[in-house]
Amino acid sequence: MIRLSCLRNCLVSIGAAFAAAGCGGSEENSTYLGYVEAEYTYIASPQNGWITSMPVREGDRVEAGDLLFELDKDRERAALAEADGRVEQASAQSADLRTGARPAEIAALQAQLEDAKAQLALAQAEYDRTKPLVEQGAVAVAVGDRAETDLNRGRARAKAAEEAIRVAELGGREAARGAAEAAADAAGAAREQAAWQLEQRSVTARRAGRIEIVVGRPGEFANAGQTVLAILPDDALKVRFFAPVEAVQAIAVGDTALLSAESGGQAVSATVTFIAAEPEFTPPVIYSRDVRDKLVFAVEARLPSGADLRPGLPVDVSLP
Repeated sequence: MIRLSCLRNCLVSIGAAFAAAGCGGSEENSTYLGYVEAEYTYIASPQNGWITSMPVREGDRVEAGDLLFELDKDRERAALAEADGRVEQASAQSADLRTGARPAEIAALQAQLEDAKAQLALAQAEYDRTKPLVEQGAVAVAVGDRAETDLNRGRARAKAAEEAIRVAELGGREAARGAAEAAADAAGAAREQAAWQLEQRSVTARRAGRIEIVVGRPGEFANAGQTVLAILPDDALKVRFFAPVEAVQAIAVGDTALLSAESGGQAVSATVTFIAAEPEFTPPVIYSRDVRDKLVFAVEARLPSGADLRPGLPVDVSLP
């Protein structure tokens, strides 16, 4: 970044001098001297970590999606594995509450129901045998009451066994099932976050361009937000020049400017994208008081993607 800053400062001084010279001697044909600028894309580390690999070097061309560098991933892989386990656990618990009791548990309840029915049948038979005897006075009334009580108990046990089977087949209560499903959703969201954290350890290019500067290297520790490398995107070149007060009124955003890096070379078209709102004096480094005292406006024109011009290159700018 320091290297780019120094380069930019030098270019501003040199370009301003070129531009002012052009304004002083080429106003009649609307030709100015300018210089090519680059808008670099600085790729920073999204997280703290050790740089483990970097398959690109300065000067390499990359496309969107190409791998630029990777950070160590051991902790993130472990976190993802833990999240996967929690998802499986929560999903199993939710499924368990939805499906109800297991077949073996249902079978045990069925056996209890059959036993209760057998006891009920026995109690019914005892009651049927005892009731006439009570009415005839052959046995005490208390014996009849006991038989009737045993019959009622048998009926209650059989009904309770039937209800237990019905409840077991229904599964968990609605509130419990809702809580289990919410827990499963939360576990899934935590898993997605862990997967995203792991993906952030591999940094890819978002735009096509050329690797210009590599700051970090494999084996170095990168802090979150620290620049690791810089890319010059294909559409990130512009030309900057200065137009005098009497000429700037004829320039508008969207105008076409023709750029030539050398005499007789093929011109490149650029589109004016910016005109300074306020004028500035040309730097005092140039040739005469008349030129020095002129007010000029900074103008920028965007170069088309893939233009074969390098940052810092002085160019002739012609406005039709």
